[in-house]
Amino acid sequence: MLTVTPGDISLKPRILIADDSRIVRATLIKHIEGMFEFREALDGEQAWEMLLIDPSIRVVISDLTMPKLDGYGLLKRIRSSKIGRIRNMPVVVVSGSDEQAERDRAKAAGATDLITKGIGTGQLLSRLDILSKLVSTQNEFERGLEALVHHADSDDQLALPSPEAWDAQAEVMLASALRQNRNFVVLNACIGLKHAELDAYPALPPPGIVNAVGQLLHCTVRQTDCVARTGEIEFTIATGSIHFDSARHFAERVCRAIAHANLIKDAHMVLIASCGVVSITEYDSELAEPKGTLRNMRMIAKNRALLGLQNAITGVIGAKEEVLLRQGRSVPGMVDDVATSTLSVEATDLSIDLATLLRWIKDGREEQVLAHIGKLSAELQPLVDLLLKQQRS
Repeated sequence: MLTVTPGDISLKPRILIADDSRIVRATLIKHIEGMFEFREALDGEQAWEMLLIDPSIRVVISDLTMPKLDGYGLLKRIRSSKIGRIRNMPVVVVSGSDEQAERDRAKAAGATDLITKGIGTGQLLSRLDILSKLVSTQNEFERGLEALVHHADSDDQLALPSPEAWDAQAEVMLASALRQNRNFVVLNACIGLKHAELDAYPALPPPGIVNAVGQLLHCTVRQTDCVARTGEIEFTIATGSIHFDSARHFAERVCRAIAHANLIKDAHMVLIASCGVVSITEYDSELAEPKGTLRNMRMIAKNRALLGLQNAITGVIGAKEEVLLRQGRSVPGMVDDVATSTLSVEATDLSIDLATLLRWIKDGREEQVLAHIGKLSAELQPLVDLLLKQQRS
């Protein structure tokens, strides 16, 4: 049985390389050593065992063809795991082929990215760096929530605006967005407590958890945004001058942090975090009137959040998800009690430059950056090669 000792813990992100070829593993290690720590697995079964016992692993690089358990089998175990850090682990598939059919099959199985065995050092390092930072950000988010819950007092007064103050500030933000033809988004986050074996409407979570979520949101939103507690189990956020996908991504991070944080001691109980989201782009901006529009947006976001809560869904409910749920259909990419990404990724635009991609990373739009990862890798490769050259000297 493999074990993890204190000496195994490193400040560098750790990558798990699963491949039955010693040559392929050695080549990948040559690419990443110095910037990343690494572990090696000879097959899918060994890789799975390492994932279970080593919480420091941030990204998996896996071959598709391996003995005992192949890459597709490993992906299935990872994506169906009950352990949040494993279920959401980025998995980079290594392929000797650049066939689109194989790429599509790997993506459908849950692969985060696919690389060919001849990938350059700069491209590989930049991809792994982005993916490891995604994991670190999510883990910090969850740890922050756990710390807040453990120190929360149900009688604490949160430094949040009242619903009335939220309305006044949000109206100003909306009016400004309409004048400047900018986007404006309202998010409503509802929290529930549900018994894992019952389909009943979720119960109220402990006050300490609700308070902690409010504190986390207050510390996380931008200074130009506005968040208020607008109900016993709900918070409403107004945000302007932001891409709709960025708002969805923020909402998903909140949902995942709540659902995956270790906040409930009863193994039969789970936290549900459903976030309704609505954008001003759903309206005719020429006919929009700030006060009435804001009231409608708040109602739509709340109804969507409650719809997700009633269906025991942790995740983001937008216009498409609302239609599916009201028709009694399941939402692709979501399952009960599990937050999974339903972000739409824009089509690849070769005109996008490095500055834009770096700005997207800063804005939290990592999912969209991954759609352009090849361009980002090519742009950064000279810099990465220079840094590696300096480290060797």
